[in-house]
Amino acid sequence: MERRTITSQIDTVLALTHRLDALTHSIGKAWRVVGTAISFATAGLISLSLALVVFPLVRLTEGSCEEREIRSQRAVHRAVRFYMVVLRRLGVMRLQVHGVEKLGEPGLLVVANHPTLIDALILMSFMPQADCVVKASHYDNFWLGGAVKGAGYIPNRSGPQVVEECVERLRRGRSVLIFPEGTRSPKDELGHFARGAAYIALHAGCDPVPVTIECEPATLYRGLAWWQVPERRFTVTINVDPPLPIDEAVSPGTSRPRATRAITNMLCDHFERRLGFVRDQRTPG
Repeated sequence: MERRTITSQIDTVLALTHRLDALTHSIGKAWRVVGTAISFATAGLISLSLALVVFPLVRLTEGSCEEREIRSQRAVHRAVRFYMVVLRRLGVMRLQVHGVEKLGEPGLLVVANHPTLIDALILMSFMPQADCVVKASHYDNFWLGGAVKGAGYIPNRSGPQVVEECVERLRRGRSVLIFPEGTRSPKDELGHFARGAAYIALHAGCDPVPVTIECEPATLYRGLAWWQVPERRFTVTINVDPPLPIDEAVSPGTSRPRATRAITNMLCDHFERRLGFVRDQRTPG
């Protein structure tokens, strides 16, 4: 009788513990939805504040147009650093970084994969100056348009024009940030790599600095709504590797189309090795 009573009490405790764990999990997930909503609202307010307050003040300062543009990008850098603190304090995200001190150097062509919606913001938080290549639609976006225009980011409207603009800025000692996939990656995959980054590297004579971004558990990827939060707080891991020497991918006398294809495949191979999976569709030959 006593043994049955003890067993019954243990079963009751275990059942209560299970229910408590389930309740705690539900509360935690609900808070992450709320925290994610707050974080997106904060991002929108920061963007509007930059466009309506900070950038107009910067335009009143002395110096050339380029100097004011760089000051605006430094303001973005400080704003997104604050935003990263907000994300961590809300319990939405953890951030692990390796080698990010390299991103503070001038004149870099930074090439990154794009698994989440906030990749550019994370990288800009480590780059005091960054000319980011952005979707052309961002220029017409109510929340983002003023900020991306004021910071002088490069709209991805025309391939040759984008390449020329990026090369020009690199030659002036500025850093350029580009995502060859052009949009967020599908879950657990690399998207198709366009050749823009390779053209820029080749024309500027600049070895690209590859930055691998991983997110665990996967969230904010292409096709996922912002409120579909993962079962636990997600961790973004940033790995900055040494520049990839384009001379090793391109033989002397190689035609420009073949050279850009070789550099693009070199970038693809690097990210595949880093991420541990193979894309379904490689760069077309």
